[in-house]
This record gives sequence, structure tokens and C-alpha cells, in this order.
Amino acid sequence: MIAGWAFFIGSSIGSFLNVVAWRMPRGMSINGRSHCPRCDNGLQWYDNLPVFGWLALGGRCRFCRLPISPRYPIVEATVGLCVMWMVVRGVYSDASHLPFWPKRYGYSTSLWMPYLSNDSLAMITYHVTGIACLWALALVRADGSRLPRQLMYWCLAVVAVPMLVVPYFAVMPWTVRESDLWSPNGQYLNAAMRVLTGGAMAVMLARMMVKYLCPTADPKLNPLGESTERLIDLIVLLAVAAILVGWQAVIPVAVVAILIGAAVPAMFIHGADPLARFALGLPIATTLQIAYWGWLHRWEYWPSVNTHAGITLAWAAAILLLPRLLVTAPRSRAIELDRDQAESD
Repeated sequence: MIAGWAFFIGSSIGSFLNVVAWRMPRGMSINGRSHCPRCDNGLQWYDNLPVFGWLALGGRCRFCRLPISPRYPIVEATVGLCVMWMVVRGVYSDASHLPFWPKRYGYSTSLWMPYLSNDSLAMITYHVTGIACLWALALVRADGSRLPRQLMYWCLAVVAVPMLVVPYFAVMPWTVRESDLWSPNGQYLNAAMRVLTGGAMAVMLARMMVKYLCPTADPKLNPLGESTERLIDLIVLLAVAAILVGWQAVIPVAVVAILIGAAVPAMFIHGADPLARFALGLPIATTLQIAYWGWLHRWEYWPSVNTHAGITLAWAAAILLLPRLLVTAPRSRAIELDRDQAESD
């Protein structure tokens, strides 16, 4: 029952994010009813049911009968699965799947309904919101659009501000070494450092991937530099993920995101943009990190607190090499996509 409700809520979030990704880059309001992008007729509420609405219509508009892209239900289902997996992992363990978290494990009734403490519920909600922000950014980039500033600021604030106010959202210490008895409760300085080090690692990783994802960008972020906007978008994507999981774990998360992005079918991205592929892989990789955080933290070959420096450096080296997998066309083509859009704006 909980899994079903979590999937429904997650797929509903995915449906809303489809609207955000379509309207915000075009300067349109995200308020108001959904409508067919071809005939502009408003959709009925039951047409908007995640996944099932598209299936019931046979993938065509009720009014003009023109096809509706299958991307919509696929995004809804994918976001729904991400949310469902995080919720199920968190609810049935009372969030003890996280490292440095009290091993309460909750308990289940005869209907397998778990007991969930308030702090665990808040943690799960925070992580779901953070993943939703990552998906919003990823879907905009998948369309070949630059990230709207309002969306960037909003997503960064949504993951950073709650952590500064509620320190246990940090989960992990920002330091390289820490006692196994460490607790995030009341650690306001640690929360602030988690945000700062997450942002710093995002900049570093983006510069490491710039050769393939933003080959003509100015590493100094000169606003007049060609393709600098792409580099800024990449930094924001990585910063949201790094704040959520910490500067240590975002390194392997980025590697997994590259591998996932390399497998994304071309129908989901605008042209042959390697940045779009990476963007779509990042929320999935971050979901896996959060869902299996405790286990990954204990695995000696996964960068985390108390991990050997050589392991972390080996994963970082992969960041320099693997982005080549995301390039399915000449790199100049990805730059032309953003340049053409800039001219149309």
C-alpha cells in the first residue's frame, strides 16, 4: 500500500515536472490547467492521471487526435519509481538505511504498516524534494534549454536552506575522518560546511568534465565566454546532488550518472547533447545513493567518510575519462544546439 501511494505521488510529481520543463524555459506560467501543445485545448482532470491518462487516450490528444510524446508517461513512471524506492527504503527502516542514523528499524503491524518517527518522515520528505529538484533541472536540459535562473535559485535553496535549519538533514560529516559514533543532530557548523564543500566539489567536478560536456566553455566562468552557460548549468546540477549526498559521495554518483546517461535512448534528449545525457542520469544515480547510502558507506571501495584516499582518487580519475561515453556525435553539435536556441531567444 505504501509503495503504491509513493509511486502515485512520485508520478504526479513527474507529471508536474513535465509542465515545468516545458513552460519555464519559454517564460510561461506553471499555473493553470494543462493543455495540448498542438491544438491548445485544455485537458480533463482524468486525462492528467500519471501514466494511465496517456494509456487511456492511446497516446493521442482527445480533441485533435495528434500523437502525444511517450516521454510524458515515461518521465512520470521513472520519477514515480525513484520516489517509491526512496520512500519504501526509508519508511520500512525508519530511515536507518542512512549512515550515522539511529538503528531503530521501526516495527510493523499485522498489515505490515511501519512505525515512522517524525525526524525520519522529515528526512524522507527532504530527500524526495531534492530528487524532484534534480529531475526538474534534468528535464529542462534534456530539452536542450538553458536552466532558467529562477529554477536554479529555487532548487539550490530547496536543498541548502533546510539543511542549514535542520542540521541532521546533512546525514554525513563534511570531514574526511570521523568517529562511527558521530551524530548530525545539532551540528549547525557541519551543515554549513556540507553546503560549502558540496558547492566546491561541484565546481571541481564540472571543470573535470568540461572537455566533453562543455568543450568551449570558459573555465573562469566569464559570462561572455562561449558555452559558459552550459558549464554553469552543469555546476548547478552537480551542486544540488553534492549538497544532498555530500562532497565525498557525489564523486561516485557522478560516475554512475555518466554510465546511466550513456545508455539513455536518443528519443529522450534534444539532439546529441552529452550534457543532457548526464543530466538525466544524475537524479537516478542520486536516488540509488540515498536508497542504499548506509550499505555504500560501509563498502570500502565507495568514497565516503573514513575511505582511503586512493579509493577516492581512483573514482575521481574515472571522471576525467568516462564522459567520453556520453558523446554520440561531434562535440560541436552540442554547442550548436545551445547557440541556435540563444539566437531564437
